[in-house]
Amino acid sequence: MTISPTLAHRVLSLLALLSLFQGLPAALRNEAVARVYLSVGFGVLYGALLVLAASMGVARTPAALRRLDVLVLGGAVLRLGLLLASGTGRGAAAYHDDEGPLVTMAARSLAAGGHVYGVHFPGTPRMFHVPMTPLMDGRVADVFGYPPLSVLLTAPFTAHGPLPAPAWVPVAGLWSLLALVAAAVLMFRRLPTPLRPAATLLFFGMSWMFDYARDGYPVYLALPFLVVVLAGWSRIGAGGRLGRTGVVSACCLGVADSAHQLAWFLTVFVLLGVLLLRRGELGAWRSALGVTARYTGLVLGVLLLVDLPLLLRDGAAWLPGVLTVLTQHASPQGLGPVDISYYLTHGSGALGLYSAAAGALLLATLAAFALFPARLAPVVALLPWPAFFLSTRSTETYFVLLAPLWLTALCCNERAALAQAWQWRPAVLRSRPVRLAAPALLALPALVLLLAAVATPPPLRVAARASAGSGPHSADRATAGLDRIEATLRNTTDRALTPSFATSNNAWLDFGWRIVSGPRAVPAHGSAAYVLVRVGAPFAPNASGPTYLRILSDGPMTLTNEPLVLGAS
Repeated sequence: MTISPTLAHRVLSLLALLSLFQGLPAALRNEAVARVYLSVGFGVLYGALLVLAASMGVARTPAALRRLDVLVLGGAVLRLGLLLASGTGRGAAAYHDDEGPLVTMAARSLAAGGHVYGVHFPGTPRMFHVPMTPLMDGRVADVFGYPPLSVLLTAPFTAHGPLPAPAWVPVAGLWSLLALVAAAVLMFRRLPTPLRPAATLLFFGMSWMFDYARDGYPVYLALPFLVVVLAGWSRIGAGGRLGRTGVVSACCLGVADSAHQLAWFLTVFVLLGVLLLRRGELGAWRSALGVTARYTGLVLGVLLLVDLPLLLRDGAAWLPGVLTVLTQHASPQGLGPVDISYYLTHGSGALGLYSAAAGALLLATLAAFALFPARLAPVVALLPWPAFFLSTRSTETYFVLLAPLWLTALCCNERAALAQAWQWRPAVLRSRPVRLAAPALLALPALVLLLAAVATPPPLRVAARASAGSGPHSADRATAGLDRIEATLRNTTDRALTPSFATSNNAWLDFGWRIVSGPRAVPAHGSAAYVLVRVGAPFAPNASGPTYLRILSDGPMTLTNEPLVLGAS
């Protein structure tokens, strides 16, 4: 008797295939004249996907559909290569964001015998023509602030390395794309057969995955190693022995931790989960702690081994360097509650409390996992990230780039194995109402901090006027560029504030202003007048809404928003 593929498997396969059609018509037309061979490649791929789609609809056996899934995965890799070739060349920018350029600058420094951590790379925006992450004090993040794996991989191919690549080749981006492909293949192999198309869909069907990888985001280097860890994390240390599987898992987790700080947060949850699972299986804390300690020791050993060259070279600068993205005060940006202070109110006098609330929620999530491990273990790969929603920089990269890991952990670990986790049940938690209220009680400190951040009024009272240049359209404030701002600030707090100024007509801050008149700091309960002039091209005001002057300070972190009164000079 012939067994037909399940409808769910067939539909998921078709969805994965359909996601690969994104952008193909536009890519084909864009290259129709400039690089005909790429246009032909996109056209052939388009036709092949149509044939595969029809074949999936009529596939009669699960084996046939499995083979088609493999072909679609191959088509996805081919599509990735064509997109890379289309966006790379002597006339194209090597990168479009600052991560890849900072990796490249640090790699060049390492290859030339210089330092990676504790040094600034101020020429990065000029050399790569990319915007840099602005900080609360008006400076930009021009230091390399990640663990070193991306630099170690990129250094041999930089201008000073033994195998130098042309300046327009995004070496850091190529490593990230290779890691993306490796992670997709590993996830495809580890998922249950009917779910394998999900690997193609999540890694290649979502447009942002290519864009971020192409720009050299170091987090991609962690993904294939984390797929290995999460695909069998419930079996780590089973029977009180690590075995070859546990050793490989620990080594992979250590390498992932040497690639990006996001892996650190996931590591904490995995280690706690391993401890509770083994305590439930082995029945004794001593055995559970022993196997978890051996696993943790291997993770730390591999992490330090990868970091050792930089630790020896940069010395005391190494630890602050790898902690940079966690400790630097980047300007607010994101899709979370910080937008209340950014868009809906005049700002906040306690902007740092947003990140404090994120830290409190992270600890609350960890505590909830310790209390309810059997319930939360299936989503261990998701647990660290909701806390980042509350931070001052709650960007989507914390969530969407790691989505494949959620499915890997959810589908590659048996529920029966996760259900055996040890659960602490003191008398107070045996009451059902208390258990239901526990998550809300754990999250209460984060909520209080969040409300305090929202409710704390901005520290400055501002009167500001912007003027346009003397061009032919200067009388039309909707089209004229702004090149001068006059602002009077009154500090309502007990601390002197050092302001940095930015303008905004959308979600982004523009720090392209220079103070030509005004003191360095506004004294406590004092006032100061400032004159700002534009650096570079005039700033275009918002033609359909307000244009804001946003005033930031660091120590304490504050934000004050004031609509600009526009007028020609």
